[in-house]
This record gives sequence, C-alpha cells and structure tokens, in this order.
Amino acid sequence: MTNKIVSLALLLVFATACKKETVEVVTTTQNDSINTVTKTTSSSLKTDLDQRLQNAETTFNEAAQKLKEATAKGDKKAEAVSQKVADDAKLAWDKLKTEMNDGANKTKEALHDARDNAKEGYNEALENAKAK
Repeated sequence: MTNKIVSLALLLVFATACKKETVEVVTTTQNDSINTVTKTTSSSLKTDLDQRLQNAETTFNEAAQKLKEATAKGDKKAEAVSQKVADDAKLAWDKLKTEMNDGANKTKEALHDARDNAKEGYNEALENAKAK
C-alpha cells in the first residue's frame, strides 16, 4: 500500500513540476466598416532545468566570445582569465546536461514502477471484488 501511495505522489510531483508558458498575440485591423481580429496562441512546456540549461549555454557562449576577443587583441592576461571563465562555464553546462539526463532516466524508472504498482493495485482490487 505504501509503495502505491509513493508511486502516486511521484506522479503528482512530476506532473506539477512543469510549468506551462502561454504567449498570446492579438492583432486588430480596421478597414472602414470591417473589423478583423486575429488571435494567435503559442504554448510550451518549460521546466526550471530547461531554463538553467539555456542560461548555462548562454553563459558559455558569451565566455567563448570574450575569449575570442581577448585573443584577437593579444592581451595575454585577459585571454587567460577568459579561458578560465569559458572552461568553468563549459564544465557547468556539461554537468547540467548530465544531471538532466540522469533525472530523465530516474523519472522514466519511477514512472515504470508507478505503472507496475498501479497495475498490481488494480489486480488486487479486482481479485478482492471477485472474492466478495
């Protein structure tokens, strides 16, 4: 019974961990006596991890650009500092991608376990109902 409750809790946490972002653009055009309204709605599912991954990538790209600029100027000190920042940003980005993949694999396993537990619970309830 406890496994079933934990499985259900994991499903609920996973389902609520994502936030839905919706962008709505409304355009109104008036031509003498004709009014035209065009409504475009776009939505995407983004998680905090997606945002952090995008930020890490942006930080790395900016650091790489500054490294190129420092190299082009021939400033060895700025080049060394920029290289360190770029390396750190690349390491952070790679670590975040690894965490994301690990998290996805753990979620996949948890969902399979939850499915199996729900199936077991259903079968038990069915057997109990048949027994009565």
